[in-house]
Amino acid sequence: MTEIAMPEKAKGKNADSKGKDPQKGGRPTPWRDNIEAILMAIVMAIVLKYFIVEAYRIPTGSMQPTLMGNSRTGVYDRILVDKFTPVLRNPLRFETWVFRYPLDQSKNYVKRVVGMGPEEIRVHNGDIWRRGIGAENMDAPNEGWQVLRRPRRVQQETWLALIKEDAGDTLFHSADDMNVTFGREADHGGDYRMRYGQSRGSVMDNYNDGYPDNLKDRIDRNKNNSGSHTVGDLRVSGEVTPKSDCEWIEAQLLEGQMQYNFRIPGPAAPEGAKASIEVMDRGPVSSIAPHTSFVESEPLRLKAGSTYQFAAQNLDDLLELELDAEVLCTQEVPTASNQASSLFLENKGGASFEHLMVYRDIFYTPAIEDSWTIPEGHYFMMGDNTLNSSDSRKWSSYTIDVIDEEGNATQVSGNSRSSDNMGQSDFFTGQNPYTINRGTEDLRPITWFRDSFGENRAYEAGEVFEAEKSIAAEPFVPLEMMQGRAISVFWPIKPLDGVWRFKWVR
Repeated sequence: MTEIAMPEKAKGKNADSKGKDPQKGGRPTPWRDNIEAILMAIVMAIVLKYFIVEAYRIPTGSMQPTLMGNSRTGVYDRILVDKFTPVLRNPLRFETWVFRYPLDQSKNYVKRVVGMGPEEIRVHNGDIWRRGIGAENMDAPNEGWQVLRRPRRVQQETWLALIKEDAGDTLFHSADDMNVTFGREADHGGDYRMRYGQSRGSVMDNYNDGYPDNLKDRIDRNKNNSGSHTVGDLRVSGEVTPKSDCEWIEAQLLEGQMQYNFRIPGPAAPEGAKASIEVMDRGPVSSIAPHTSFVESEPLRLKAGSTYQFAAQNLDDLLELELDAEVLCTQEVPTASNQASSLFLENKGGASFEHLMVYRDIFYTPAIEDSWTIPEGHYFMMGDNTLNSSDSRKWSSYTIDVIDEEGNATQVSGNSRSSDNMGQSDFFTGQNPYTINRGTEDLRPITWFRDSFGENRAYEAGEVFEAEKSIAAEPFVPLEMMQGRAISVFWPIKPLDGVWRFKWVR
């Protein structure tokens, strides 16, 4: 029998079956082991919560539909936040971060990083633009701007579906006969052309676009100026199976007077045919050539009877044509001030379409100002639900002068937007500050004011200089208030409601 050598420190010692050490005459101490285990668990929980990862509940809809917090649906996402990332690096553009709200530091907000100082940021034609801070731009308000383009993984998160996954919602129709419907599928033996939507009006920024199928009908589509802006940034995707006589399939996106044709050759196309993007200006004057084609480097023809996934999109002035998740060709286009849009699908020779989907981009709306200069070490935060998000576009502070008994004035600042200051549990859910008349001449009115630390202060009449109150834009978050990066949604899961809120946050 092989003998197992004992460690040097264990030689000469044995423990009996009850855990005693005979040489020390000790007794079992299970209570001590349990206390140590409990203390270690508490220490690990504290370390995880404050230094590694923490769970947050999303109470509002400012990041919908990326992150849900909605009383009409009863869905309040729980997210995990990585709190170790701020130790390693600064936030990156378009990441989703939790931060302390600068105008009420008792509250945590979650938004997407869109501006990073030092730079200028602006909202224009529904897109986000940036430029560097320099003397060359001081007297040129419209020079040097570049549209900000999200990484592809963020694009996939922020596209807003305009139709449901099932075929019973908004349909495609014949472009020539509006009484012929194709739904999300179409199969004809010859040429045909179809248009998204029954109306010839433009795609608009409707409030309930992009929500999961089982929640979409519960969202108030008429909320917060819903449908006030035309949206030119669109995407169409689906599956196509060309027939043997198919010469090509084509998606056409119209934006104002511009028309973008995305064409993929079919089995009956000439040998050497290539996929292309064609840019056409249908207006009287243009700096672009009326017909400009951009093709992939190698010839391409679809095979008859084979099924392919395709997509065509216009996003942030960049056109892209995809086949089986591979980008075939791209083309930048100038900004279109007129974003009235429409979408067509066409084929020559016969093809069947399935699982067609149409998406629109977020149309960012400006507020208070159209542009902001971000100082170094600060961030400009925006919600994906641009129609209902209290974010950097709207933040402003309210400053009052408070007089002490000796007549000295001290400035106190807080949030000027009452909806961000007062929870519904507060008795003064109106403005900030809020004055209460106590009903008798002997008792002077009291002014309540919630300061930037979230504390509710009470002042009697005469202690506040009414004339010295001032409101100023405070749109930036300093680096030290950035708490952590949102990494995933892990709850809720409601099988009976068809809600499975488990995903990575992009």
